[in-house]
Formats: sequence, C-alpha cells, structure tokens
Amino acid sequence: MNSLLCNFLKDWGVSIKDSIGETGVLICMIVFACLAFMFFAGICMGAIRKVNRDKKLKIYWLQIIFIIIFVLFTVWFATIL
Repeated sequence: MNSLLCNFLKDWGVSIKDSIGETGVLICMIVFACLAFMFFAGICMGAIRKVNRDKKLKIYWLQIIFIIIFVLFTVWFATIL
C-alpha cells in the first residue's frame, strides 16, 4: 500500500506531464539542475574567497538547503518522464 504523499506526488506528476508535455518536463528538469549547479558553484566560489581572505571557512546553509530542494525537484521531474 502506498502512502498518501506518494499517491499525491504521482497524481500531481501525471497532471504536470499532461499539461506541459514531455518537452516541458525535460526543460523544467534542466532548469532545476542548472539552478542547483549555480548554487553549488556560488558556494564554492564564496568559500574560496572567504578562505583566501580570512583563513576561515564559512558555510552557507541557506544555499545548501536550496541545492537540496533543486536536486529533489530535478529527480522528481526525472521520475515523471
């Protein structure tokens, strides 16, 4: 027996796929993957600059949370296809 959340996400995914099509799902998946990569690159660049100046590493937790969200959306759109 599936959980209600799994059924909800599956139904919502089918609805999204029916409304924007496979090409739209693929475009959304690429956009979310690029956003996750941009956040990751921003974290790396900020950490390198911070370490070079202050010799301390600063962790950007909000950006890490956004990376996780965008990766989960990317995986979810991949499973819709």
